[in-house]
Amino acid sequence: PNFREYGRYNCTSPSAFEVRLSPKGWPMRSFIRCARVAYHLARGSYDAAFIDRMDLLDKWPPPKKYKVDDWLAWTQGDQTINLEIHAYCMAMKRQLKETITAAVADDFRKSTDPTDVLLWRLRSEETRTFRECVALSRSIGSVGESS
Repeated sequence: PNFREYGRYNCTSPSAFEVRLSPKGWPMRSFIRCARVAYHLARGSYDAAFIDRMDLLDKWPPPKKYKVDDWLAWTQGDQTINLEIHAYCMAMKRQLKETITAAVADDFRKSTDPTDVLLWRLRSEETRTFRECVALSRSIGSVGESS
């Protein structure tokens, strides 16, 4: 039965549940929508009328205050999703930092080889994206500063 509900929100493929970020560190709306639907289905707070709240399901960062009767469930879902996004971005940021030495980074910075330049630009953009993602998740709250 849940598969039919996921279908109503275009959440039937595994990629709908993968965290994908814009270059500015914002999660894709389809992930947010599908994560919210999954959260509510798993906890029994799902309502078929959510289909009429597509704008709200896609909104990120979440509103400070919901104007719906089940605002507490929505707020708790947002906290859970934000923690998941924060953990992912912290792990990716840490992985990028741990997989390169200062000497290799310096070699890439100084290189004039087109492939090296492209790779360094890509790595720099990934680093910036995950840094922005962490900052956004912290600004939303419930993640702690030590994370």
